[in-house]
Amino acid sequence: MLLREFLNRTGEGKAAVVGWGRGMGHKGHMFLASSVLTQAKDTGADPYFVVSRTIGKDDPITPEEKLSIYKRVFPKHGHIFHTATDEMPDLTRVLQQLSKHGYTDVTVVVGADQVKALSYVKQYNGHPDKAGNIPYSFNSLNVIARQETNDPSKEQEGPRATPMRAILQDPNATEEEKFAAWRDAMSPELSDDEVRDLMHKAQQRMSDPSFGKTPKKPKKEKVADESMMGFLAKTTKPAVKKTSTSAEEMRKYFEKEKANELPKVVSDLDKKKIQRVHTRSDENSIKYANKLIREMRAKEFTRQHLSELSVKPAMPIHPELDQHGQGAYLARDVGGYDRVYHMNRLWMAMAMADGKSSGKIPGANASSWSEKYNTIHPFSDADDLKIQAALKTVPSDHGHIAKDHKSKEHDDVNKTSPVAKPKRNKYGV
Repeated sequence: MLLREFLNRTGEGKAAVVGWGRGMGHKGHMFLASSVLTQAKDTGADPYFVVSRTIGKDDPITPEEKLSIYKRVFPKHGHIFHTATDEMPDLTRVLQQLSKHGYTDVTVVVGADQVKALSYVKQYNGHPDKAGNIPYSFNSLNVIARQETNDPSKEQEGPRATPMRAILQDPNATEEEKFAAWRDAMSPELSDDEVRDLMHKAQQRMSDPSFGKTPKKPKKEKVADESMMGFLAKTTKPAVKKTSTSAEEMRKYFEKEKANELPKVVSDLDKKKIQRVHTRSDENSIKYANKLIREMRAKEFTRQHLSELSVKPAMPIHPELDQHGQGAYLARDVGGYDRVYHMNRLWMAMAMADGKSSGKIPGANASSWSEKYNTIHPFSDADDLKIQAALKTVPSDHGHIAKDHKSKEHDDVNKTSPVAKPKRNKYGV
């Protein structure tokens, strides 16, 4: 099946505007699609929007469900929306197909936080890849944020997927609170029942550890690439079933051998163990070697990753530390991406709590209005121009979230000086 069946031409122009993303299908991603259409209209280009096939705990909505959302929100432009395929799995392959369609100029529109990451596609424009092939050669190839278009939504900060996922995993959140968060984040073109259905599917998939994972291929019983197992002797006699040598025994043997510490006189039992390591015919396979490697790494892997993958501590809390407090908690943000920011939000929420109830704190938000971004506040027109110049110089994920205006004092601020105006005599003194 040819790629053109997955990405049909949407027009007859020489320029194309492409949107690429893997979002949850909320209003922010609708802003992105709208920006693609606006940019294409302003530049006389053909619009395309491709949804990646990424699914998993962080992407619990399937590409097909996302595609259905886009087509509901943009019914007149349903033909521009596509999902990535096995033959066209990434943005590079999408651009390659557009090149085959005859496009000479392409603009990629993405979220502001993805501009830097996806600008890698420029390095392949007119240049060979590792295999020596040139994927595409456009006269111009640009990657811009949706905020750089003239779309009416460019000043709007759309909802973020992280809070949508977090509230589904919050044991203290009620069904009504979860639905309210999702209803507010999703496009009004979707009905309440559709939003609730998507929310329930996402919650179920996020709790399913197998969701999004590729099924394991059946294990091959044949010997695979015996050249990699040269250290194992090859025998032609049928294998005799014996107790497998443990990983610990092998480790001790090879450590002693390396240090030349093996005794000259070896017991019969040790001889059998050593012989078994080197001569068993069932050990002449990748399968058996991988088994030994897994055994040898089991303890180290568990110790190394226990604290990262579990809410239990890697070791018991020290008794003296436990005695001086009234218990202890482990906490981090979902996924462990920014523990410092998460702890800051926890402290702020604790300050708002009354200490009398363990229920959700009224009026407390899971994230601030700026969330994990730094904020810059100009005090003059010159400051504003300096900020704009700096942002154009240093690659940044940025956006203009508040319109320019002169600073204003609050109406309640006293504008009358408490110091009486000095009196002067007729001589002006």
